This record gives sequence, C-alpha cells and structure tokens, in this order.
Amino acid sequence: MPGSGGILEAIEVKKRGGELPRDVIEEVVLGYTSGEIPDYQMSALLMAILLRGMSYGETLAMTRAMAYSGKHYSFPGCADKHSTGGVGDKVSLTALPVAAACGLPVAKLSGRGLGTTGGTVDKLESIPGFSCALTEDRFRRQVEEVGIAIGEAGEVAPADRAIYALRDATATVDSLPLIASSIVSKKVATGAEFLLYDVKCGSGAFMKSVEDARELAGMLVRLSGRFGISASAIITGMDEPLGSAVGNALEVREAVRFLKGEEVREDLSETAETVASRLLSLAGREEPGRDVERAISSGAAYETFLRLVAAQGGDPSALDTLPVSGEVEAVRAPRDGYVARLDAHLVGEAALLLGAGRQRKGDDVDPGVGVEVLVRVGDGVDSGREVALLYHRGGRGLEEARRRLVRSIGISDEPPRPLPAILEGP
Repeated sequence: MPGSGGILEAIEVKKRGGELPRDVIEEVVLGYTSGEIPDYQMSALLMAILLRGMSYGETLAMTRAMAYSGKHYSFPGCADKHSTGGVGDKVSLTALPVAAACGLPVAKLSGRGLGTTGGTVDKLESIPGFSCALTEDRFRRQVEEVGIAIGEAGEVAPADRAIYALRDATATVDSLPLIASSIVSKKVATGAEFLLYDVKCGSGAFMKSVEDARELAGMLVRLSGRFGISASAIITGMDEPLGSAVGNALEVREAVRFLKGEEVREDLSETAETVASRLLSLAGREEPGRDVERAISSGAAYETFLRLVAAQGGDPSALDTLPVSGEVEAVRAPRDGYVARLDAHLVGEAALLLGAGRQRKGDDVDPGVGVEVLVRVGDGVDSGREVALLYHRGGRGLEEARRRLVRSIGISDEPPRPLPAILEGP
C-alpha cells in the first residue's frame, strides 16, 4: 500500500493535470479503504480529480479497483437496470417484473434512499412483511425459481462506499468520472449480464443538462462493456416527478396499478415499458415491444410481482391495503391557467419533510407519507382545484412541505409544451 509519499505524489501528479498509472490508482483506492490513507489526503486527491478530470484509462482503473474491493457476484443471463436517481422513480418496481414476466431473469441488488432520491429497498419494504435481506443462496434460488429477486446490496464495492461518503462530505460529488466509476463499480460487483442505465436529467436529477446526461450515459455504457456487461442507456426527464406518487407505499400503490394494466400517468407507463423493452432487446428478443405489451395485458407482469412479494416474505393481499397514511391535506391552484412548472426537486423536498425519506443514513423512514401530484405540466387548472395531496403523520413537516409544494408549481396564462418522458435513447 502507498505510504504518505505515494499519496502525496498522486496528488501532485493530478493537481498538475497528469495521468495516474493503474497501479497507483489501485493502491490509493485499497489504501484508503483499509484506513492507511487518511481522509484529508484522499480529500485533496478527490478535489484535484474534480478540478482536473480523469482520462478514460484512469476512470476504468478506478472502476476496477472499487468493483473488486469486496464481495463479487455473477449472474450470467440475468438483467438489471440502474437509475441515476430521481423523484418518484418507481421504474424498478414496474419495468423489472415486466421483463421477468417475459422470461428474462432479473437479479437486482439495490439500495436505500437518501435525500430526495427514493430507494427501491425502502419502497418494497413498505409492503408488510417484505424483506430485501436475502442470503446469497436464497437470492440465487429465487432468481431460478421465481425469475426475479431484489435484494439489498450490502457489502458490494466497499471502496466505493467509503469514497462516496468522503465525496459527499467534501463537495466532490459532481465529477463525471467519479460518478461513472462509482455507479459501474457497483454494477460490476452485482454481476448481471444485461444492464439498462436510466440517466435522469432535470431539476430533480443530478444531471441538469442533456449534454451532461449524454456524456455520463456514454461513459457508463463504455465502462460496462469493458467488464463484459451488455449495456445500453436512455436519458429520461426529471424536471417534474415521474408518475403521480412520491413516497414509499404511495409509489408501490402506483406501481401495482401499472402492473395491473390500469391507467397511470403516461410518463410512467412510457418509461417503464421502454426500460423493459430495452432490456429484452439487449437479451436478443426480436419483438420486445410486443412481449412487454402482452405481459401487462395478460396479467403476467402483475402475477410475477405477486410471486416476488410472496417469495420475499411479503403479504400479497396487503397490496390492496398498503399502509398509506389517512391524514391528507390538499394543495390547490392559486388561480386559473395552465401548469407551466412542477419542480421535481421541490416536490421531493416536500416528501422528505413529511418523513418519506432520510436526511442522513440511519434515519427512520415513514412508509405511509409522501406527496401525490394530481396534475402535470401542460394541464389546464381552475382556481381552487386540487393539484397535489400531502400524506402526513400528525402534521410532521406539513406546513413547510406545503410551502415547498406551492413553490414547485408555476401557473401560466398560455399552455406550455408538455415535457417528454424519454429525452434520448441509446
């Protein structure tokens, strides 16, 4: 492992814009993970990387070092999808059961939410009895027997976990090479063969511009290919929340409606069906769109979700009576007009204030609270019409959440152009 001289040399090289050799990157990553390199020195290197960037070769070396720093899985023939994070993003709950119902096995190791970005594990565990704490043996057997398993990522890529925590504390998160290596290292460690990246773009996403989202998408696909993953990416909008629901049980309820073939917002159905179709395409299916439509209309997608719930300890009958709070307050349109803005980030902050997410790791999450948005950009509204519902618990965070919701909604006199769900394909 590098001593203080090694890390200092790495900092010197990078702050002058030089390129770090693969072995130096590997030694620094493992040295920091083992505790031999202190936070202050790693922070200096991360800031130098943020300011000077990394070459593709350096990014690949960083990805490899983090991916193989801990437990590594392999699920040949299986599919997964990864979202870069958004508000109301329930695509894993919708697209993956559809793909599994089409005969494509799904092996997904996922995480919990932090901030305005919800976590798939938290959403699923709002179903009474459902657990994402699966042993490796049980996870593998479930993939084989049910066709889909969604577990908590646990100890994969511990180097990434340590480095990301430091990036979060030192304002060095917003580096494209560091973002890409962080994402891909976890996907390599979790081992699926077919992978669809859903790169979010907009006010409620980390990538604010299509150009940045496009660059990240290309980097994710290129890096994944070097590790034998058949990957593709789409860029989806996150200027307004995805679907109507923001909050754990609320999002499961909306996902169930989609899987049953009931009407949901078009942005959700289009995104979920596109993700499922792209995964099937990666696996070589000739008519993926037809297969996806048939899985939903026949009820096979919902039956697959029911089997997933039962296999992981959940009560399928509870899907009709999810623990959504009965304390509901409405937010109303201040005047006649058209919805011109529905700021996803502010909606996410409102849900967070109500208790639907966590400010810090370890915070408790209330599965039954959140926000239901009743309009979308382009809709006409009359003064006093309900535009959102706040599901709260005893008034916790209610007034500030209401203020965020009011700020999130802009009303104009002229109808704006509705926002597209899919901004760019692969």
